Amino acid sequence: MSVNLPEPSSDGLAAARALARHVAGTVSWSPLTRWLYATDASIYRVVPDAVLVARSPDDLAAAVNVAREYGVPLVVRGAGTSLAGQAVGPGIAIDCFHLDKILAIDPERRSARVEPGVIQASL
Repeated sequence: MSVNLPEPSSDGLAAARALARHVAGTVSWSPLTRWLYATDASIYRVVPDAVLVARSPDDLAAAVNVAREYGVPLVVRGAGTSLAGQAVGPGIAIDCFHLDKILAIDPERRSARVEPGVIQASL
């Protein structure tokens, strides 16, 4: 089976190349990676221009700065389990799987501060 993907936008590709110079994580614009991140648990499919697999909160800050500079949208995803398409979109997809630290739990207030890759089962 062959899949025809749209080419990354010129701004998206330029942003991805710039981002790769500023992050500890991995930035990819390969067709396979873009295809894998084009869907979540919903019926929607939107192929991103590139994917950042973030390794630190600094990677997220760098992504925001680069996206702002190049005018490229960001789509942030945790586990890609959205049933309504919130984890897919154009621009740069950011995978937060590795940002999975529980920073603080306050049982009295029934609240927690977590990084974006924390899944409910971990809490």
